[in-house]
Amino acid sequence: MLRSVDSSQQAPEPSMIVSADTLWRLNHEYSNRLAKAHTYFALLEQLVDERDGQDEQLGAALHYTLAHLDALKGEHRDWRYAYFYEHPDSKRMVQTDAAIQEALGTFVRMRSQHERYLIDLYQALETIPRPHPGLTTVPANGDLWDKTRLALYQLLDFNNYVETLGAPT
Repeated sequence: MLRSVDSSQQAPEPSMIVSADTLWRLNHEYSNRLAKAHTYFALLEQLVDERDGQDEQLGAALHYTLAHLDALKGEHRDWRYAYFYEHPDSKRMVQTDAAIQEALGTFVRMRSQHERYLIDLYQALETIPRPHPGLTTVPANGDLWDKTRLALYQLLDFNNYVETLGAPT
């Protein structure tokens, strides 16, 4: 995919230049956190449906959250194919400084939009009474209610990870 270069854009300041390795780490960690949250919410939704299909508020909230996590995963996938890879067919990560900076800039904007959705999702879950642990606990894995909330919090806390890499947020 060819991208046009906007000549009005200024070159990034040296402190803002991010390496390909840092961009890879950002993408990898964000992918993992999105996948983890999605997996836990999907498991919890399935568990609640199987054990107690009567709690409509909880079921609706889980379905709503899962649908939004699907959308965020889709936007992240679209970002990878448009900016992270040199070409969608090769799946070779961008290597030039300009392409890395463009990928980082679009990632930061996408992530900022995602954060607003994630805050709304987290706050919506806060309004739901905590289901009985017998409904949400799986002996081998523990309480999926707690794990879903932790996974969503870790997704919200992504900026702290970004700061450890020294990348702009």
